[in-house]
Amino acid sequence: MIFRVVHTVFFYIITIVSFLVGTTVIIPLVFFSRSKHKSFQFSAHLWARFLSFFSGVKVKVSGRENLPKNTTVIYAANHQGMADILIVLACLPAGFRFAVKSELFKVPLFGWYLKRAGYFSIDRKLILSAYRTVETIVEIIKAGESVLIFPEGTRSKTGELGRFKRGSLLAALKSGAPIIPIAISGSFNILPRGSWLINPTPVKLSVGQPIRIETEADYDTKVAEVREAIEQML
Repeated sequence: MIFRVVHTVFFYIITIVSFLVGTTVIIPLVFFSRSKHKSFQFSAHLWARFLSFFSGVKVKVSGRENLPKNTTVIYAANHQGMADILIVLACLPAGFRFAVKSELFKVPLFGWYLKRAGYFSIDRKLILSAYRTVETIVEIIKAGESVLIFPEGTRSKTGELGRFKRGSLLAALKSGAPIIPIAISGSFNILPRGSWLINPTPVKLSVGQPIRIETEADYDTKVAEVREAIEQML
């Protein structure tokens, strides 16, 4: 227990210090970059890989060959725990956007970084926010950038794969972008609900084959296919 407390405190300190140092370094470099928010996204990728090392969490990745090259995609991942964002940022190719709780944009400096990286806010309490999010994702995809979505809408309470929100993959239908199923297994126990202590358990991240939703008539069937693909990889 003492080791876990020390390790956790050390990790939180490293997280804050590395974020401040990394942000300080990336700001002047951004002026020499054509795509400023992609520079922040790449910085986030490196930061996540750095933190993954110090977290002690070992991630085994399979199915990298299913990642299309030079193609805008929608990553659809299950959501087991708070460590999932760090895991996908570290393991997936740098340069994708995702929705962030609106409250986090109010955190000094961190919220500023989120905006500069091109991440977008979502308020789960507002139904209208979900429709706006779909339109935002479509616009991002048409601009040539990939997006990460958690179709369950929130973290799993048990670690099991939950039901997908009805409109969670509408952006795939409207944009025509292929969906890449992502299965994250083992992250539920890294930071259990109600605990602040890190438990570095092994994690498996599996990448499935692309799935396209081409017509409205196929929507429900294809959403079920994406969920089944993730469930089989867990």
